[in-house]
Amino acid sequence: MVIPLKLQTRRLKLVELLILVLMGVLMYVSQVIMAPLPNIELVSFLIIITARHFGFKSLISVYVFAFLEIMTYGFHIWSINYLYVWAILVLVVIPLRKIDNVVLYTIVSGIFGMAFGTLCSIPYFITGGISMGVAYIISGISFDIPHCIGNTVLTAILYIPITKAFNYILGKTLK
Repeated sequence: MVIPLKLQTRRLKLVELLILVLMGVLMYVSQVIMAPLPNIELVSFLIIITARHFGFKSLISVYVFAFLEIMTYGFHIWSINYLYVWAILVLVVIPLRKIDNVVLYTIVSGIFGMAFGTLCSIPYFITGGISMGVAYIISGISFDIPHCIGNTVLTAILYIPITKAFNYILGKTLK
């Protein structure tokens, strides 16, 4: 159940807020649990699912997730990345949200995984100049490849069952 974009301007219901906060917490918990795996995470997938259903409101989940990460690991340059990189994924998904296609979102998720390091390089370009930014991108390629593969595989496997479950839950709670 995709909420029509025209309804996005209405006030946030308490139940929507609770779902969005819980999705942010789920993103955080999944990130912590999967931390031993090299750049393999469910956050991108969960953001895609949330953005498809809640549009711009899904930024609440993104910032709950980022806040919990910063509270756990402290504030550093990567924290700045979390404040804009995950929001970029939301902005990519919003125009596509009415399309329910596992292949489309698998591709989006994979591309996002591969582009993650480059997107995160912006603060390094600002603080250290072109050479630091380029060095960050090049040194991160070995992390971006497993990120891309992980995102692609997880989205391909989980998209259909989780979308069905999410639709069912939202259908019961957002009446």
